[in-house]
Amino acid sequence: MAGIAGTFGTPESPLKALSAALARRGPDAATWHAGGARLLVRAAMPAVHEQDGIAVVVDGIAEVSALAAGYTARGPAALLGGAEPYALILADPARGGLVLARNGEGPPLYYAETATGVFAASEPAGLLAAGVAAEPDEGVVSRFIATGACDDTAATFYAGIRRVLPGEIVEITGGVRTRKTATARDGGGRFARPVLDAALGRGRIGVRFGHGLAGAATVGAALAGAGIPRQLTIYSATFPGLTTAAADYAAAVLGPVAISGARHRAQPFFADELDLDALLADLGEPVPDLDSYLIWATARATAGEVDTLIDTAGGGAHLARIADRLESRYGVTVRFPLRALASTGPVLRAELAAIVEGTLPTAAARFATGNAAHSLQPPMRDLLLRMRAELAAAVLHPRLPASQRAARTALAALFADGQVDTGALFRRYMVERWLRSVAPTEPPRPAPKAEKRAGGATWTRSAVTTEAFASGDKLPEKIAWYVGERLAEAGRKAYREKWCVLVAARPVAVVQGRARPVWDIRPGPLARALHRFARPSAGLDSPWTAQVAVEQVGPLRAAFGPAASHGVRGPAVDAVAVILPPEYPDRVAADILAALRTTLPEEAYATLAGCAIAGSAGVLAVAGDLDRETAEALCADDPFPVGGPIVLAFSAPPARKGGRPRTRGKK
Repeated sequence: MAGIAGTFGTPESPLKALSAALARRGPDAATWHAGGARLLVRAAMPAVHEQDGIAVVVDGIAEVSALAAGYTARGPAALLGGAEPYALILADPARGGLVLARNGEGPPLYYAETATGVFAASEPAGLLAAGVAAEPDEGVVSRFIATGACDDTAATFYAGIRRVLPGEIVEITGGVRTRKTATARDGGGRFARPVLDAALGRGRIGVRFGHGLAGAATVGAALAGAGIPRQLTIYSATFPGLTTAAADYAAAVLGPVAISGARHRAQPFFADELDLDALLADLGEPVPDLDSYLIWATARATAGEVDTLIDTAGGGAHLARIADRLESRYGVTVRFPLRALASTGPVLRAELAAIVEGTLPTAAARFATGNAAHSLQPPMRDLLLRMRAELAAAVLHPRLPASQRAARTALAALFADGQVDTGALFRRYMVERWLRSVAPTEPPRPAPKAEKRAGGATWTRSAVTTEAFASGDKLPEKIAWYVGERLAEAGRKAYREKWCVLVAARPVAVVQGRARPVWDIRPGPLARALHRFARPSAGLDSPWTAQVAVEQVGPLRAAFGPAASHGVRGPAVDAVAVILPPEYPDRVAADILAALRTTLPEEAYATLAGCAIAGSAGVLAVAGDLDRETAEALCADDPFPVGGPIVLAFSAPPARKGGRPRTRGKK
């Protein structure tokens, strides 16, 4: 697979960004430019083809000279033809534009029209690198979540990027875009066995053992061709802790098979280790189901072991995108031979059954045909529940606000064993992970000013970043250690005057086990109604928050809240728990002060005014000589940043007459 790109009416710098983004598609680059047009190709032996005043870059197998001559004689329609799949970008400076074409199921090709010019590339990542905005297309996202459909129209998941469809020509000249679709070639007259045989070929071949008859027939066709020089590896998936169905089915079908040169490799997939971020980084856009992930993960794991992986997935326009990225990144050619067949339903099942019965041992064939509809994947509900923490963290706070209610409704139904479209929920989760990978993160809450006037003195506040606190941690000792480390960094000057320690209530509650994950909370009808109809100031930002508030203070106080005044905090961004107020805060503050006395140098403890614990309801406890009024003033603007549950406040030396602060040391 090569990487191709083109621009028109843009400066040179975007082409350099395109080249860097497509570097994984080829080690070397060749470029061309004339007038306002620029072309790029990345490959092992890159070449830009020039002829009769035009230039062409190709990804795939094509007779470029013939295509260029045909274009000169007959126009863009001549750019499509022949059995080999390919994609190309043609620059025609005389006509002032680019022509994009994709022959058959050729490699994907994308383009964007912006105020600064026209861009085209093999992957959306190249266009994003060139400056096209990574804004999601909400219509495409909504359709994908509801139906799973993607890659079947010109629209992509990016609002500003369009794709060239198979068998289509897109001509962009003089600011006018024209789309032309060639007559589609169907699979009429093609039968399953010759199609499978042609796909298998020679060399190091792998077969991903898929569902039902299709998987068994593909294995049978591969084994029956043992006379053809090939090394055959059969890959199956297992799901430890979720289901043994896949392992049992593979054992029943593949167990009786004994043939020299063929081997079976079972690949375990753990629900909490699915590497969706790496998948999205490779593919650039979401995919609709677990099977798509398994195709990608299997092919990636086989890199260097096989040259070609045969997969029995039959539907989905997105499969061409998966195959393209896998070959360009890992050097594995993935083929989906059943996509080329016109026959479906009973006709295809009969063809596949005949292959199974004619190629596999009797016991294996009988089991495969008797379990034709067998699924090798775990129940989606079980999978989602196993990955509930990651799922909730993404879905509770969707990047597309319009989908928040639907997302939370689906999540609540999943955790309550209610009716839910688990496929749609998986796709929603996939979209959220994708948005986090391409869209800029929301800026953090601006930190309050470090200086604060309180108790007649000016204080300088400094947040202490810590690792996450967990239930059962020894909170006083942990806080004392972090404070001691910060004082060692700051030096003795920092604590010559009075200072104090401020601790956020949230980690105290977490350590006490007062953080309730949403999957352990069952919102009742009253909580759901309060969440929907209570005034915003009530702070009931989710049905789970509302349920905990009702349990904590009763429905009336919960309704007229705010919930934060009762110490109930809903799940923070990327968090999954409702936080209750900490218990016995006075005792905790005293224990922290005692731990500080043991840990800190004597001179540091001598100037320590005390310790305060503060939350959304204000200061909950104060220990030591620090007065509550000063603590409340220091905590009034919520000085605790994300990841910083401890704040140290240092008072400035009293001012001398004339307004200059008094300092210790030499006069």
